[in-house]
Amino acid sequence: MQDPGPFMNGFQSSCDILNIPTAPSLPSPFPSVTRGSINLAHSSSVFPKHVPLHLLEKMTNGFSKDRELGAGAFGTVYKGVHKNGETIAVKLLHSMPGRDNENFEKEFRNLTSLLHKNIVRLVGFCHETQKECVLHNEKMIFAERTHMALCFEYMQNGDLGRYLSDEYSGHDWPTRYAIIKGICEGLKYLHEDLKPPIYHLDLKPANILLDDKMVPKLADFGLSKLFGQEQTRVTESRTGTL
Repeated sequence: MQDPGPFMNGFQSSCDILNIPTAPSLPSPFPSVTRGSINLAHSSSVFPKHVPLHLLEKMTNGFSKDRELGAGAFGTVYKGVHKNGETIAVKLLHSMPGRDNENFEKEFRNLTSLLHKNIVRLVGFCHETQKECVLHNEKMIFAERTHMALCFEYMQNGDLGRYLSDEYSGHDWPTRYAIIKGICEGLKYLHEDLKPPIYHLDLKPANILLDDKMVPKLADFGLSKLFGQEQTRVTESRTGTL
């Protein structure tokens, strides 16, 4: 084995390993994206696929600003385009030390249980831990950093908010009625059909997305909570059912 030389030896000796717990793996089995193939949004599988971080970086041009679709308290959403032409929405979650894994797994499990035509479908996810050399207390140390992302079907017509202005008020009444009905059906599914129910808690035009046929789909469950019966009664009396 070739000697790495005095520079690398000195660098390695100055980098202590910081004991940060490795992020727990998500439940198996979940299919993975194979090399040269993605086929997420059109997959017949109800399970989301694991998408490697390096592939998401390529699809979003390194999570560049020009691919940004929106941002919130829990993450930033980017438009991801694969070389085969498939487009998805990639929600890169913000780092929240001490709560990352718990929040991610809770949102992930909630989203995998949602199967309805008026709910944006989760088609993939990324949950990878990498070692990075960082400066800590004036020393270079190895630390583990977990990258987490959720991949959703891409909604070509954006969010409902853009259609509420005078500039986009040209839709006929049947289309408007279909949008209202779809929103109500999505909420009914979350509130009544799921056991226990999921309450969105952040329903607004920006979180109602429209596909190429103007079918509305509820999105961004970052503030959602999965309630038990006692918690549900308290929430209904204080904040209503949104």
